[in-house]
Amino acid sequence: MNILVPMDFSKEAENAKEFASAVAKLTEGKIIFLYAAPPVYNFASVAEESAIAVVRRAKGLMRKYVKELESQGIRGSYSTVEDNLGSAIESMLILDEIDIIVMGTKGATGIKKVLMGSNASEIFKETAIPVLLVPFESSYNKLEKIVITMEYAEAAPKYIGEILKLTKEWGLPYEILHFNSADSDELDDFKVQHIKVLEETYPGTSFGLTSRFSSTVQEGLKQFQDEHPEAMLVMLSSHKTLLEKFFSKSDTAQMVYHPDLPLLVIKEDFIN
Repeated sequence: MNILVPMDFSKEAENAKEFASAVAKLTEGKIIFLYAAPPVYNFASVAEESAIAVVRRAKGLMRKYVKELESQGIRGSYSTVEDNLGSAIESMLILDEIDIIVMGTKGATGIKKVLMGSNASEIFKETAIPVLLVPFESSYNKLEKIVITMEYAEAAPKYIGEILKLTKEWGLPYEILHFNSADSDELDDFKVQHIKVLEETYPGTSFGLTSRFSSTVQEGLKQFQDEHPEAMLVMLSSHKTLLEKFFSKSDTAQMVYHPDLPLLVIKEDFIN
């Protein structure tokens, strides 16, 4: 597994680095650190010298990170690109085979630009690669389960398949989170049609089920996050499932960019 970790050397980015390192160790993966150096349009010598110093410092820190990884038996490399963060990541995706992007976030306490830099929100919108958002207070060692939000059975096999590819070696149990109406028959139908299909499709993997009634999915997700600080959420981003059907655009941004828990988002385009 190749894990891309964009760095701006903030405390959020440092925390994402630690989370990614734990995953890389379990999966025998490789971490690729990326620093996007903003282009210098002022060619005055002072501005240019300052930019050079910043890049030099960034390279020095990332070399240190790679050495730390190697001392733990983890492969690592780093790259600096003179571009905005979104374009820099796109360049990395062309040059390297990246399986997942791990990024830090300020979590629910942030208001705007909670990811690194003003271009970070565009990365989620434009990049098909799975993105794992790690709130500052989260750590891999606190995780006890992977909770998958899911609605449509027809999308489930491919969706679950990609989740297993990324997380099977983490050694954590899986749980399906289903929001239902007050009608108990809906829950029974979900168990039969979804869980049975999944366990037949992926023998040897069991899926627990949590079903809860909530007036809105966003309200239910918020309540679930508050009650289960040990979980990592997984969401499928598409026009047919939870993110698009139940959330307004502002609600989607609130959930994706202000998670209380680690949040893995898989794009519908990625699994098709």
